[in-house]
Amino acid sequence: MRERSVRGRLIALSVVAGIIVTATSALAALPPQAMASSGSIGVRLLDVPADSPDGSRARSYIVERVAPGTTVRRRIEITNTTSSTADIAIYPAAADLRGTFRFASGHSRNELSSWTSVSQLVLRLAPGTRAVETVTIVVPKQASSGERYAVVWAEVSAPAPVAGGVTLVNRVGVRMYVSIGPGGAPPSNFEISSLTAKRSASGEPLVVATIHNSGQRTIDITGNLTLDQGPGGLQAGPIPVKLASALGPGDSATVAVPLDKQLPRGPWRAHLRLRSGLIQHIAVATITFPPLVTPATTKVVPAESSHLILVVVVLLCLLALAALPLLLSRRARRCRGDFEPTATV
Repeated sequence: MRERSVRGRLIALSVVAGIIVTATSALAALPPQAMASSGSIGVRLLDVPADSPDGSRARSYIVERVAPGTTVRRRIEITNTTSSTADIAIYPAAADLRGTFRFASGHSRNELSSWTSVSQLVLRLAPGTRAVETVTIVVPKQASSGERYAVVWAEVSAPAPVAGGVTLVNRVGVRMYVSIGPGGAPPSNFEISSLTAKRSASGEPLVVATIHNSGQRTIDITGNLTLDQGPGGLQAGPIPVKLASALGPGDSATVAVPLDKQLPRGPWRAHLRLRSGLIQHIAVATITFPPLVTPATTKVVPAESSHLILVVVVLLCLLALAALPLLLSRRARRCRGDFEPTATV
């Protein structure tokens, strides 16, 4: 994610939303002498709950279910695998989940980030070293129930140019999903509906389904699609399926699985198997893909032919205009002949 703003000079902010920032983007934020270095600035979560029901998401991000008044501490590891010393700023900032996980700009704050602190605000790491930082979340006793989102950033930046110009800022972070409420973890669940066959604008066959998060926690959904009982007993798959982003409580999303254009229309028996952690659901339907529409061909008249036709039409019009006076004079003479007296001898 890139964020740009103009404050006297152009400031380019390059955000990498993941666990490891790529070497090229990390080094772009270091002093000029470090530009040729290899390696990266990275951050990863150390404390992973063994009994978390959220699967792989809890191994990468801070995922907690806590009651009001609770204090949570989690450790993260920051690494510098470049060949230059790096000054790394560590801080929490706001985030939101609206269809996709969205990071707020700069040091923007929300409830969860205001409850969060780190053990060191700035960390100096020598080349090839690592350090462990503690993230502390203090949930107020008056906190209302619901899920909140934030991120803990590790940020490196180049010195500000004296004469103005572009300052590059790079950051990599660990997302935070913290659910507030009494008791244990809220239930997670989802539903699969509207399993249908469609075609893309380019004619590619698609199996489309709507996924609804009917639980009370954000979930990641993966799975596969299998087609069987096709024409002549054909089968296809399993084809990997992954929802583009995490699905918040009460949210719905559409997943479209693209298939090969050569696949027969059907009918097929489609099996869509999706899971989130330990929860798994299967949707089965008989589908037939719409016919492949071939664009109608339009006969194009060559430019030379169209010009020739125009010339012929113009000549015909000129001939008609030239003949018109002759026709009118002949008609007039005929009319006069009807009234002339007949001479007798």
